[in-house]
Amino acid sequence: MPPLRTTLDGSMVALDDEDWSMLMRYSLDNIADMIIWLDHDARYVYVNRAATVLLGYSADEFRHLRVWDVDPHFDEPRWREHWRDLETTGSIKLETVNTSRSGEPIPIEVTANLVTFKGRRFNCAIVRDISAQKQAEADLRALNDRIHVLSITDALTGLANRRHLDTVLAEAIRHHARTGEPLSLILLDVDAFKAFNDRYGHIEGDACLTRVAAALTGALRRDRDLAARYGGEEFACVLPNTTEAEALAVADRLRAAIAALAIPHAASPVAAVVTASIGVLTTACAADATPLDLIRAVDRFLYRAKREGRDRVVGAGR
Repeated sequence: MPPLRTTLDGSMVALDDEDWSMLMRYSLDNIADMIIWLDHDARYVYVNRAATVLLGYSADEFRHLRVWDVDPHFDEPRWREHWRDLETTGSIKLETVNTSRSGEPIPIEVTANLVTFKGRRFNCAIVRDISAQKQAEADLRALNDRIHVLSITDALTGLANRRHLDTVLAEAIRHHARTGEPLSLILLDVDAFKAFNDRYGHIEGDACLTRVAAALTGALRRDRDLAARYGGEEFACVLPNTTEAEALAVADRLRAAIAALAIPHAASPVAAVVTASIGVLTTACAADATPLDLIRAVDRFLYRAKREGRDRVVGAGR
């Protein structure tokens, strides 16, 4: 019995084979998704109009191509594996990439089905362009990364904030407790900063802290070292696997870098420019130590630096 179609008045009429073939071609060519038939040897047997539009190859050009000519993630061994999996499961869904005739990579989602037609097996695939979805995912990842960076960054200075300092210090304590390597911590206070604000105003005070932060970043020479704003005019530096002598040398470099900024400070009892007092702690971490334990310990050295005249570096060995 010939296939039937419905007319506008609701009645059914018979379609001959030629009409039915034309109807099927028309339907397939007006589907937004790509319809692709591949034979056992990965040759393109049939593609609909969506495939030629998206990938830029003509139907005739497709007939001379194999999957790996279009999909950089496939080669002949992987195609053979894919075909075996398709024979086992009957249907496979995957994400991959097709390269257009112009060389543009296009992310796609493929739903492949094993079909038998006139005694031959084919991979009949519905292929969807997922470029917009992948771009949206990339945009979301970038946004989440940006939010994460903002959440761990001090807005004024661009250094790590107190929250990130605590996290990094806790991780460093756990690591150094396992390895036995020395961990050093520097705590730095801008001298007479309240007097600076009273004399020059808070806008200049913020500019001063920003310049001090940049000097700290420039003076730390290892990527693994972390500079953070501890709070107000106080800054901290975490120096993994650093001996006391090395940490004191870093602290001396930080103090000199801040003085070299030559920021005028007429209200300072220490010098005519902005200076800093610095405490240095080097420790072999106990497994039960906390960031607060280390902050309290280094703060004692910072207090000594202030008590002994400021604009100096103080540690256990100095």
